[in-house]
Amino acid sequence: MEKNNENTLQKIRSGRACISDGYQWFSARFRRIFRLTWPAAFVFAVISAVASALPVLVSPAFVWPAIGLWIVAVILFLAYTSRRLRKHLLEPTGPIPFSARMRHLGLTVLVTIVCLIAVIVLTLITSLPMVIMMAANWESQIGVLMGDPAGMPDYVKWLSIGAFLIAGFLQAYVWMTIIAPLYMANITIALREKERKELNIEKI
Repeated sequence: MEKNNENTLQKIRSGRACISDGYQWFSARFRRIFRLTWPAAFVFAVISAVASALPVLVSPAFVWPAIGLWIVAVILFLAYTSRRLRKHLLEPTGPIPFSARMRHLGLTVLVTIVCLIAVIVLTLITSLPMVIMMAANWESQIGVLMGDPAGMPDYVKWLSIGAFLIAGFLQAYVWMTIIAPLYMANITIALREKERKELNIEKI
């Protein structure tokens, strides 16, 4: 049954269908995906929490290093989880030549942009508690610099770290939603190129 389900992935789709089928595939197999990826998601959450805590709890001077750390964490996390999902749940698409990717650049760009918009919206939603804690910490630090007594109890630091960790863990799976639609787009490109080669052979 699983083999039949995976075989349904091997078909040509429009950009809209790549996105829709990708999200449906992710939600239908979320339990298996979670079992395969939760350690990586936890590591990502820790790194994301460190990146969030540096400018908030240490010094605002660490804003750009924190952003750089977070970007690297996202790239490495997506690379690792994509490889793991391809190994256990997705069929290999095979190498796609650069020229083929350029011929179907519109499909890739469309799927990527729509998925990134969805990721940004979901990231903002899951970041609300973290943003509130950040704002409270910054307001407290500004007050201290102006001579006011610290308005935040000591345990708020640990609450902030907890909020950063939870937000990072949730955002790990938000970012992971981009993998399946791009995989569907790669399948479509590979199948279209295969049809193109077959047509060229028939013409000869």
